[in-house]
Amino acid sequence: MDLYVNQSRSSASLKEAIYNGAIFLETGLQAAQRMREFAVHSISHVFEGVVDHRSIHRLMPVEEFVSNVTRLKGYFTNSGEVKEIIRGFVVELGEDPADYLFDVPRLRVVPHYEYLHAGISYAYKPHRDTWYGAVQCQLNTWMPVYGITPDQTMMINPSYFTVPVKNSSADWQLTDWIGNERWRASSNVKEETRPHPVPLEEVSTSAELRVAPNAGEMLIFSGVHLHGTVPNLTDCTRFSVDFRLMHIGDMKAGRGAINVDNGCADAEAGFKDYFHADSFKPFEGLTV
Repeated sequence: MDLYVNQSRSSASLKEAIYNGAIFLETGLQAAQRMREFAVHSISHVFEGVVDHRSIHRLMPVEEFVSNVTRLKGYFTNSGEVKEIIRGFVVELGEDPADYLFDVPRLRVVPHYEYLHAGISYAYKPHRDTWYGAVQCQLNTWMPVYGITPDQTMMINPSYFTVPVKNSSADWQLTDWIGNERWRASSNVKEETRPHPVPLEEVSTSAELRVAPNAGEMLIFSGVHLHGTVPNLTDCTRFSVDFRLMHIGDMKAGRGAINVDNGCADAEAGFKDYFHADSFKPFEGLTV
């Protein structure tokens, strides 16, 4: 695995490097800081009067937490401002927004594992986004809203980039997830009852990469990388933002990272969630 630090804007082949398993860590992107600032604004708007946002799980019963975080996620994701920031992000990378699609950003809220690890704060098991219907050329971004430690972060396991993992993606449907399961997040409090594509064999943790960025520092990596949630056993709620980019030409040509084990057969079901990065118009699907 190649790890590039603060080199995305000087890399003429950013996406090709990521398709081959490289990971980029960016510590000074203006768009990332703008996204972080809007995330902080959104949290303050919903949790009005709370000074230490990372303590919210200690201030209310879990049912109230779920209700507030559900409202927070909608406020953040549906804002027009985040779309503007993503367009600026593409430009800052030296790319043309007309060449890209994006999936709307998510604000993730992960409290102590025993407080809540299902539904709106689901602790993702090791997975590839392609198991969830992502296209092979998907570029992932991930950044913490506040600084974190290795035991609060997201893990990436680069040793599996070209190594298949037996998994349940062939029995999982994105169509059903979008139409039925996604909306049941707030009702999953005690345990996660929604089906997810998961490993069906033990995954070695010996090569796990746990990057602990400061606030607003961003990882950029492939949706094919095996990654997941590190169970948060600290007393600080973790806030993070992620969104995804897809190069239109590469989607049409079938270019991207290698497919070693993805069995999800209805990736096109997710196309309706994509937007053009230049105009914000909904993506209407691939045409021949």
